[in-house]
Amino acid sequence: MKQLFKIALLTAVSSSVFAEDQQSAGLPQMDISTFPSQIFWLIVTFSILYVFMWKFVIPKLRITIEERRDKISNDINEAEKLKSEAEEILNKYKSKITSSNQDAVKIIAEAKKQSDEYTEKVKRDNKSKVNAMIEESNIKIAEQEKKSKSEIEKATLETIKSISEKFIDKLPSDSDIIKKLN
Repeated sequence: MKQLFKIALLTAVSSSVFAEDQQSAGLPQMDISTFPSQIFWLIVTFSILYVFMWKFVIPKLRITIEERRDKISNDINEAEKLKSEAEEILNKYKSKITSSNQDAVKIIAEAKKQSDEYTEKVKRDNKSKVNAMIEESNIKIAEQEKKSKSEIEKATLETIKSISEKFIDKLPSDSDIIKKLN
């Protein structure tokens, strides 16, 4: 406070006390006679600026910085929460994928088993059908063979009789001809 009073007293003193007899032709701010006044206004301006900064600007900056810090920490907390939720969802997704893969393997194995069983059944059924058809065919062939043999024997017998009639007067009986042929 005393210093402020001294500065005010110095500026109040007439500038003629410090002035030289000659007027300076150079820059006005370099004129020594105006130094006390310039120093006084520098201190007044600096003090007002200092008080203004201290009372108004710095508190607002502190509040802004604290709000930013709080917002950043809230954002970080929310991001961590979302990250943990995303990891939980990812783990559920992976477990569902794993279980669905296992289910798919089971379904495929069951389908293959059923397919193999059906194929074996069809093979057995077809094999029995083929065997029945072969047996039936063998029976028909045997019947046809007997029928053909009897027809051949009849045809042979008729042919021999017709040939024998031309050369022999007395024809042998059918049973004699059949005995000679076998």
